[in-house]
Amino acid sequence: MDAIELGKEKSQQLNKFIELATKCIDDNKRDDAISLLSSAISQYPAGVMTTEEIEGKVPSRSEILIKLGIIFTESGSTLDPIGVHLFEQAILYDPKCVAANYYLGKILMNNENIAEANELMERALHNSVEGDRFYGPSQKAIEEMTTMTDSKDPIFAIDFLIGQSMSHAIIDSPIGTFKKMSFDKIENKYDANVQMFPTDATSEKLNRIREFNSNHGFEQSTFEEFLPAHLPLFEEHNQLSLMLGDGYSLIDMGAEIYDVCGLNIEPQLTFTFYKLINNETQCYSYLLLAGKSPLELKDRQLSMDENFDYDTRIFDVYKNKIFFDSDNMIRFSLALAKDYFNDDITLDNIANKSINGVKDETFNQLLEIHDDFSINDSRVRIIIDTNIKA
Repeated sequence: MDAIELGKEKSQQLNKFIELATKCIDDNKRDDAISLLSSAISQYPAGVMTTEEIEGKVPSRSEILIKLGIIFTESGSTLDPIGVHLFEQAILYDPKCVAANYYLGKILMNNENIAEANELMERALHNSVEGDRFYGPSQKAIEEMTTMTDSKDPIFAIDFLIGQSMSHAIIDSPIGTFKKMSFDKIENKYDANVQMFPTDATSEKLNRIREFNSNHGFEQSTFEEFLPAHLPLFEEHNQLSLMLGDGYSLIDMGAEIYDVCGLNIEPQLTFTFYKLINNETQCYSYLLLAGKSPLELKDRQLSMDENFDYDTRIFDVYKNKIFFDSDNMIRFSLALAKDYFNDDITLDNIANKSINGVKDETFNQLLEIHDDFSINDSRVRIIIDTNIKA
């Protein structure tokens, strides 16, 4: 990385954020600590090392990412997607970072991802010194893993890479719900890349985040000013023909956008919901394409939303194993129809339904679509045909 000067004012502000966050951690004020540490992260320029970091005048960004990761994962004991992402980011900036390698290795070990966990623990041990805080625990974990078997089941959190590493408040959710809007907002085209627009609630949420950042040393305009110049950041790829062929016509589309910094994200991290017409029956149909982590988070969001009669959960975690319920996946899809399109669909309206797993390990669209979604699949495809005439 090239180095630039952060400046005296920003350095003082950054150190003050960390000082206040440390006090909040001591006082068990978790949310305040997260906000303050997030504000500290926002002081660092993206992709560039600062001279103050090199000279030790301010903590390295990896140190702050680790502090946040510790909060979200309760020192590596809890599987939390945000925390996993934060540890990964810390390692990205400093591959030899002992604490980040240890905590991420601990999470993977607890979830039986033994091969990856062992690699991280070996790195933590190699870069620590005997007698250091992490030396003994890393050595012990490596010994324990010699008798453990890799489950080969990827945990949800490890593929949850939200584009929020360098700025913006850390939030345990996508940045919001986006939809294809009506003709009065934009021409109603559904080509390869469909521009998506935030709901009013999402715009309000994003404005609060941007206002918070502006009040804490990271100047940002309102989201309404930001959006027109950055529409390509909020495009979703139309995968209808790839996933269903020519038997359906697209009439509406919604998505959860996770990429708060405008970085490109992989298909396994996307979440898109389509409203269709079945060309044969001329009835409405719905298609959900979602990666595992986005599916889990949207499920959590709807189950906690008082506006929806959806109190079931797709996923359950028992002794670090993740189970899912196919019937609840269908109920979840009906809740999405109401969330995105205000459509009240009941189980009685379903004519046909299917839940498929999608394997695409290299994400180059060489898809293997098969019956019965499993934990090893990169994405899930849910198709619901209704008896409601279009």
